[in-house]
Amino acid sequence: MDPRKQRSRDRLYAAVLALAADQSISSLTVTQIADAAGVHRSTFYEHAESPQGLVEAALTAELDVLRSDLMKDRADAATAVATVTEGVLHHILRHVDIYRRELADGGGALHAMLGRHFRGTTETLLERGRVRIPVDVDGVSTTTVQAAAARFLADGTVGIIDGWLRHPSPRVEDFLRVYLALLPAWWPHRPQV
Repeated sequence: MDPRKQRSRDRLYAAVLALAADQSISSLTVTQIADAAGVHRSTFYEHAESPQGLVEAALTAELDVLRSDLMKDRADAATAVATVTEGVLHHILRHVDIYRRELADGGGALHAMLGRHFRGTTETLLERGRVRIPVDVDGVSTTTVQAAAARFLADGTVGIIDGWLRHPSPRVEDFLRVYLALLPAWWPHRPQV
């Protein structure tokens, strides 16, 4: 990416995340974000179609770094997945005000984005042979079972995160204790914390 465009994107990401920490994504305006970032409205539209799109892009960029680290990690799958899960939780805590407001029992702006990200990570792990789902269902293809498992893990994880964030002081250790207890036996995970 062109360095000037990269700087504009970085400023927009920082501005939109700061604004979204204090107000709902639905109330943000392009003008407000552009002004906070010190860019023209037309520059905003080079990076996103809407304030929600920009918030999602900014958060996804951080999550993508964690996914990339997972794919590079040569540790066993359980250790690699646990390390990245902890990284995602710390990412969520850095943006806790945004996630608390925007997950909102599955109807919030970020529920689908976070679910897509987790599902994509599971699908990538499966494609690269880092994990295997040893579940056979008579009359159902392995591909269909894997797709269902990826969605099951993603949506369940987002639901647990939503519940965890309702605690006034969410702690990573508490999330992991519940999460690891609920993970299916076929998904790689380390022993409980």
